[in-house]
Amino acid sequence: MGRIVLVRFDHNVVKKGEIRDPFRIDRTIGTLFHIVERGGRPIMMTHVGRPRKRKSGAITCRPEESVEPIVHYLEQKLHTRIHIPRFAADGDKGITGIDTSINLAIRELRDRKLGGIYLPNSRWFYGEESKGEAAERLCPTACRLADIYVNDAFGSWQPHASTYNITRYLPSYAGF
Repeated sequence: MGRIVLVRFDHNVVKKGEIRDPFRIDRTIGTLFHIVERGGRPIMMTHVGRPRKRKSGAITCRPEESVEPIVHYLEQKLHTRIHIPRFAADGDKGITGIDTSINLAIRELRDRKLGGIYLPNSRWFYGEESKGEAAERLCPTACRLADIYVNDAFGSWQPHASTYNITRYLPSYAGF
């Protein structure tokens, strides 16, 4: 009861800043409902688009690849308030970590003043699509946010930090 659950979805349905087809989002409502029904408090994440340049590896945090349309859709569908934390991007590296500014939102989530937290596009984080040290540095930071990890991103087959590496740090389960 009251556990924070980090949930990785495959809500990659935003194209040029708008949702074209909400099917993938709608199919995850059952997992989300199950978590909340059992007293869990969700911190959600997904990837959107391809903000990383293949040749240089530079990550660009563009508004049209934001999770904001997904959050807006979920807020309307679930009649709840979902917070998107803002983290500073570091040049070509994107977001280099999750800072303590999220702690107030987590407190509000625990107190049920928020229905959920939706992290920025996971591909904006330095280390998400990397191997080795960069991926390993991201996971412990993300894991400090939660008690449990649930993967409901079955369309995301790549072994990224938020779908693969993270399972070594938190008790992990599959979504519906």
